Amino acid sequence: MTNFQKDFRRYRATYSLAAITLGVWLSQFFANGAQATDPINLFHFGALFGLDIIEYPSHIWRLVTPIFVHIGWEHFLLNFFSLIFIGRQIEDIFGSQRFFAIYLLSGIYGNILTFFLKPETLSAGASTSLFGIFAAMAMLGYLTKNPSFQAIGKQFAVLILANLAINIFQPDVGIFGHIGGAIGGILLAAPFAPKILQSKISETQKVTFFIVYLVSAVLMVVLTIMG
Repeated sequence: MTNFQKDFRRYRATYSLAAITLGVWLSQFFANGAQATDPINLFHFGALFGLDIIEYPSHIWRLVTPIFVHIGWEHFLLNFFSLIFIGRQIEDIFGSQRFFAIYLLSGIYGNILTFFLKPETLSAGASTSLFGIFAAMAMLGYLTKNPSFQAIGKQFAVLILANLAINIFQPDVGIFGHIGGAIGGILLAAPFAPKILQSKISETQKVTFFIVYLVSAVLMVVLTIMG
């Protein structure tokens, strides 16, 4: 087995998500060239536009697809390399399946919060998911009281707060998606905790956090669609 194969098997979730993200971006670029970031083209590629879901509830898939759609090269490259370099570290801790679940579900939660609060906004990007995995790491330290994970968690907490502070002064950035992604990550840290830390978290905590995630997500979607 080559080093690449070993590396891929170890970080299969990170590399698979990165490959999908790259594939979608290249499709955006080759299909539309310089117009890849045009709002209409972003919409056709699956960007989140809440008013479309309200009018056509069957388009609820738009709460998932924005995770892989990006608005320009800078946006794509920042998220792509953040996923590659930081994602691998977090996948090492949570394990591939749990990492994959947190990444997708926190991204969806971030999109749901944007849909709930700003349905008229067109938004896209993996930032919702990235904030989710960062927040899950921060929450893990709090839940387990493990000194090593607490130290790592504090670093991720600072990273989240610093980015959110910067977002306040960037009106074109979907801050609600970032906040929602972070909340999603916090709620998912317990139910998807690493195997080695499962005993540090009670079953009550795991079930409670997951129920809060599901109920709040469903309520926001239903209330927004019913209007």
